[in-house]
Amino acid sequence: MNTLKNKLIFLFASLVVLTSCDHDSFLTRNNPNALTEETFWKTESDAEAALTTAYAALQFQSVSGGNLTYDMIRSDMGGTNDWVRHYPYTEFTIPDNDTPVFNKWAELYTGIFRANQVIDNIPTMEVLSEERKTELIAEARFLRAFFYFELAHSYGGGVIKLSSKTTNHNVPFSSLEEVTNQVIIPDLEFAMAELPLTRPEALLGKATWGMATTLMGKVHLYNKDWTKAAAEFKKVIDSGLYSLTSQYAENFRHDVIYNSESIMEVPFDGSVNPGTPNSGIVDDSPGTPGAESSTLARWLGPYSLGGWQSLMPTYWAHELFTADSIPNSSGHSPRYSATLAGRDAEGLYYNKTPADLKAEVPRRWTFGESSYVKKYANWYHLDVEDPEWRSSIHFKHMRLADVYLMYAEAVLEGENNLNVAIEYIDKVRARAGVVTLADYISSGGIPQLHISRDLHGARPVVPATIENVRTHLRMVERPTELGFENSRWRDLVRWGIVKEVFTTLHNDENQRIADYDPNAPLKAPLFIEQRVRPDFVNNWNFYESSRHDYFPIPAAEKQANEAL
Repeated sequence: MNTLKNKLIFLFASLVVLTSCDHDSFLTRNNPNALTEETFWKTESDAEAALTTAYAALQFQSVSGGNLTYDMIRSDMGGTNDWVRHYPYTEFTIPDNDTPVFNKWAELYTGIFRANQVIDNIPTMEVLSEERKTELIAEARFLRAFFYFELAHSYGGGVIKLSSKTTNHNVPFSSLEEVTNQVIIPDLEFAMAELPLTRPEALLGKATWGMATTLMGKVHLYNKDWTKAAAEFKKVIDSGLYSLTSQYAENFRHDVIYNSESIMEVPFDGSVNPGTPNSGIVDDSPGTPGAESSTLARWLGPYSLGGWQSLMPTYWAHELFTADSIPNSSGHSPRYSATLAGRDAEGLYYNKTPADLKAEVPRRWTFGESSYVKKYANWYHLDVEDPEWRSSIHFKHMRLADVYLMYAEAVLEGENNLNVAIEYIDKVRARAGVVTLADYISSGGIPQLHISRDLHGARPVVPATIENVRTHLRMVERPTELGFENSRWRDLVRWGIVKEVFTTLHNDENQRIADYDPNAPLKAPLFIEQRVRPDFVNNWNFYESSRHDYFPIPAAEKQANEAL
């Protein structure tokens, strides 16, 4: 088991209060047992412990855990009910003093501060060789780049802090472009040059060249620098370090970790400190007893199976997954089976068949709840979700299938290279066992699977043009392959199509409500019972790009930082 799970994460509590004192009074006398900058940075184990705390910030719930649901729920895939605390996030009525808004900012800056302490202090450590110093700094600079990327694409920019020793905390807000050019790209260039290609088993999860290169490609993709993005993604693809797993669902299980497809994943272990609830639960308390585990699974699981179902698939997302067809089969695709649990879900769900679960508790799959999120939940091995909010499922920030799809987008947009784009989209579709674009094209054209057949009848079939493959990539392939992995909202924002998509889904929702008869027999593929849940009643109208693409800067930060 990798050492990132097992190392202590609390050492930095002592480092953040490092002080010295000139007075010898009773109240100001130095504690000879306290860690200070003068006593700590002395050994290689000190350096490694400090770096471990920077890695530990990846486990914060707003970075890789349950509070990512506040990001996911804003997209066209995320639905909820209006009595759930996530509701303001779907409606874009997010106050700047809301706890999740503050937590994400604070947790990312904690990671940045910890990385900065390593970058500042490692060069002064005479006990380390220059080669070892470079290795440690490269890891810290990758982590700093990652935290800043998450910050900039969550808040539209950030406050640039590149030293842990500065006493000036009144620093102005920098734009997304400024953060990217001044921090993220230089840090990634250093990391790419110095990080190793692979890690031994005991160090899996630590920063590698593949992580830095993938993130660099993503930076260029978001900047619409298609040529540079394609070049970085192709390096990762051609490296031979990664390959798609044969089973799609293996990417989201606690018992299959660091598989061949994984580029960057954050470890969690729900066995640490048993008997106490995890931090970051309903009241967002800052407790740490279960800090090595993720709360994501319990946010996703159904109420009646130990979860909170705060994030549910929209009807559009549910129907899209049912359109992911397996050749010569009426069964659901592996991507559907691993991502959603509809009323007609196949196999066991929390160790019972869906039919038995429905008979046992009739309210399941009712009141407009057509499906629940399975991905990153413990449906495959537990009877119910853990009441202590503990899950051991690692969170993948980067995997090869995403690289294939980002590479396809980059060559499609930069070179208009339709053939290569289709080739890499089809690598992902072939692994999922669904009809490839090449097969669709040979049969007459690409069906627009994102258009509701339930509402509009037969789906249009279109020729394989640049525009139509772009639409397929955006509206079918990325949401189906990467659904509920926290990429969808950012995709919609960077493409500039949020308003367009929400308006279409609002119109579809109105039609669904008008057509719905609660007394009629349940209708495939969604089997909506009792009511149509309104997911797009307001957000399509409230949304304004300039106000809602990113979270607001937390009120507490604006009060503390006069430059804001």
